[in-house]
Amino acid sequence: MAKRRGKGEGSIYQREDGLWIGAVDLGWSGGKRSRKVVNGRTRAEVAKRMQEVQPSVSQGLTLAPDRLTVEPYLANWVSKRIPGTVTSRTEALYLRAVNVYINPSIGKVRLTKLTPSDVSRMLGDLETKGYSPSTRRMARAALRRALRFAEQDGLISRNVAAIAEGPKLDHREGRSLTPEQAQIFLEAVVDNRLEAAYVLALALGLRRGEILGLSWEDVVKAENAVVLKVGRQLVRDRSGVHLSDLKTVGSRRTLHLSAPLIGVLERHRMRQEAEELVRGKRWNNERGLIFTSTIGTPLDPEQFGKTVPRICEGAGLGHWSIHELRHSCASLMIAMEVPLEVVSEQMGHASIRVTKDVYGHLMPKARAKAAEAMRSVLFDEIVPFSPDESAGLATQLATSDVAKDDSDVVTRDLVGRPGLDPGTLRVFPEHPRTSISVQICWPDEVQCPPMSTEVLSRLNSWLDNWLDMGSSQGQVTIQFRETDGKAFELRLGFW
Repeated sequence: MAKRRGKGEGSIYQREDGLWIGAVDLGWSGGKRSRKVVNGRTRAEVAKRMQEVQPSVSQGLTLAPDRLTVEPYLANWVSKRIPGTVTSRTEALYLRAVNVYINPSIGKVRLTKLTPSDVSRMLGDLETKGYSPSTRRMARAALRRALRFAEQDGLISRNVAAIAEGPKLDHREGRSLTPEQAQIFLEAVVDNRLEAAYVLALALGLRRGEILGLSWEDVVKAENAVVLKVGRQLVRDRSGVHLSDLKTVGSRRTLHLSAPLIGVLERHRMRQEAEELVRGKRWNNERGLIFTSTIGTPLDPEQFGKTVPRICEGAGLGHWSIHELRHSCASLMIAMEVPLEVVSEQMGHASIRVTKDVYGHLMPKARAKAAEAMRSVLFDEIVPFSPDESAGLATQLATSDVAKDDSDVVTRDLVGRPGLDPGTLRVFPEHPRTSISVQICWPDEVQCPPMSTEVLSRLNSWLDNWLDMGSSQGQVTIQFRETDGKAFELRLGFW
């Protein structure tokens, strides 16, 4: 007796025209029995396809129709699934990614047959066409999000865009104006109709859209200070120019205004009131925006951004973008040793990690201060001195008068050997009660001596060699470099 077919295993049969058909039971849907049908020229081919389908069915997936390709799926995703979940600007970016970057390469591939190799091929095609790593990364991100919806809906079993390796972005350090260049820029915008906008861009580090989205009601008196509330931005998309709320909590922030900034804003308001008086009924500033056109309407963000390079070139500074004014603001604050968390809040970054990744290379002073703090804690009791060059170093270090008068001596009873106990420096002296005195010296002009961890890491290695030679005293010179690159020598002596 033939074994009965198990539930959900499906059936295979041959039609009169010779084509083999396989059907896998998908269960009940909407009161009707649903089946997944596959076909092939041979029974073995159909059986193989059914084996590919059955694991997905057992996981509760409703696989996409065999004929559904990437292009129509993405069209449906952009038009029906995305609206209302992201900003209109982001929606426009997704639409461009689908039509320009994704569909030309993999739009004709069947959704269920899409593989990580196909995604890698798409990224390779974009690279061949000259698109930047950031553009390729954005295209992959859009596809990854679209396929996440398909995965949630059970149309595919895995998100191949998430599996495929994305392009690596080259880290490029942004430019920033020097204090002297910043002052030249501020002098160049004096009496400009939008002087206040350029000053806020440089002094507060506001983004282009954030500046143009400010209204007079955002300027608020709070106790003994005047603050600026940044919560909206002016953006341009397919529907035109309009205001939108800032997306993240970190980007919505309150900034204190200094007296010079308050003065600049007061002069700008007087200028705007004069323009309103001249324009009369043509004036149209319903939202009370601080920066408008000559008739009160919102400014175009892209056109506003293009004015900054012209001003900089006219002032002899060369080409600088409005975003580089923002970068300059952060750089100048870090140069003035403003705490990184304060800089992060000022910039409206999502986290302090973003600030560190972008501006961490601008913090040599902070690192120098950290080294100095550790030196103060660990080495303040070790007074630097300059030995007499006429005598040998070992003789000087062994002279008790020098040790007492010019520097402190670190004395320690050592037992064992280095490496036997992690984190402990141990030595087997020739006599059990022998003590080894260590004297550390550096020149008087050294401002930032090395930290203890740097000294000890080299001290252990040298001490091993010293003991292997059976010497009872010795000296070594180690070269270090200060934060400014200047080299100095650190002398260690044992007796």
